[in-house]
Amino acid sequence: MTMPSKPTLAAAALACCVWASAGAQVNAATPPMDSLCPPGTLVDAAFRDAAVLTMRQLVVRAPGQNSHGAVRRALAAAHIDGQKRPWHHIAAYEGNLGLIGALRVDPSLRTEAADWLRWQVRHLPLRGTDQGVLHDRWVLADGTQESMCPPDIDARHCNQIDATDSTIASLFLMAKAYVDNGGDATLLREPAVRLALERAAATQVRLQQTNGLSWAKRDHPVAYLMDAVEVAAGWRALAFVQDKVWAQPQAAQTSRDRAQRTGSGIEQQLWDAGAGLWRVSQDAASAQTSRWYPDTMAQAWPLLWSTSGQPASFQASRSAWPRAAAQWRTNDNAWQARNVDPAGFWWPAAAVAAHCVGDTAAAVDWVARARAAWLKPAAPFAWPFQVSDLLWLLWLAEPGPPQAPLPIPAPAG
Repeated sequence: MTMPSKPTLAAAALACCVWASAGAQVNAATPPMDSLCPPGTLVDAAFRDAAVLTMRQLVVRAPGQNSHGAVRRALAAAHIDGQKRPWHHIAAYEGNLGLIGALRVDPSLRTEAADWLRWQVRHLPLRGTDQGVLHDRWVLADGTQESMCPPDIDARHCNQIDATDSTIASLFLMAKAYVDNGGDATLLREPAVRLALERAAATQVRLQQTNGLSWAKRDHPVAYLMDAVEVAAGWRALAFVQDKVWAQPQAAQTSRDRAQRTGSGIEQQLWDAGAGLWRVSQDAASAQTSRWYPDTMAQAWPLLWSTSGQPASFQASRSAWPRAAAQWRTNDNAWQARNVDPAGFWWPAAAVAAHCVGDTAAAVDWVARARAAWLKPAAPFAWPFQVSDLLWLLWLAEPGPPQAPLPIPAPAG
């Protein structure tokens, strides 16, 4: 495979060949998705452009192959098989979030977004017990092979999906973001694309319970807070597609009703008034903010994903997030100064949450640390950076034309 060159600090200041053509609506005051949390200008143009380049490098470019258009979770391979072949992990939820964030600052990525939507449609089961469930895939570095279980891998990584409900929601959000950023809406009217979205919606309906919350998976009946706020956002995004693209106002209203039911379930089932914090899941005890994930980070999710139709959730999180994050602000334990997650993940969403509640100083410190790490010439955007981090990083960047042309990543070969 001919790999695109890695960005150096100098190359990172460059940007993509075409930024935005006619029809793209770029608004610096609008976040990447519907949210009451405003965007920021904390990420400088060079860092922003390097992140966009990384997004482009994560796309599998293998014309004619089934893998074409897939979005890798990270730049480095996640598995090497017995023949020393590098396999990359593809997780639809991760790829959707990353592209949603990148499209806001560089709408010319709608070409990659269209290919990514088509990749998901090709791989989404349309019948059987897995109808509408897009399990993770693995792809060889050259794009010539895909697998749900590559050779010599631990079986726990096969036929896997982190959560069905949030993955489906991310597909709806991706479809809306594509149109919002100048994508050709006729793509969403193609019979195969529309059928896939409708089958995914049918699966989401089956996961929703009478209290409005959704099970994470058919075989994992747990209603998580972080999933629930994403599911509500996903229903709203599907309603947009049904109304504006498919001209189905009645179906759109049904989706909006489902979003409202989910929002009500969140407020009624998951808010712990005594603690002034959100429960991690419906059956969980009070949040333990001595745990970064999921307990502390869960407090940020209703804040980040709330819209004007959910003022109660937003206001609750405006107090819950600072209360939870305060335990992680001591000199030797500050979340913005190091990766406090035991697994090492960066959690850039915390920086967006901090900015959203007015703690911009902490967000600035987090961005500075990420910039120093992710723009290292020898290993830019190295794991545990993952593609979904781009949603939150680029939330804090201002859209604008790139500083100079960047080479288009070469197809696999």
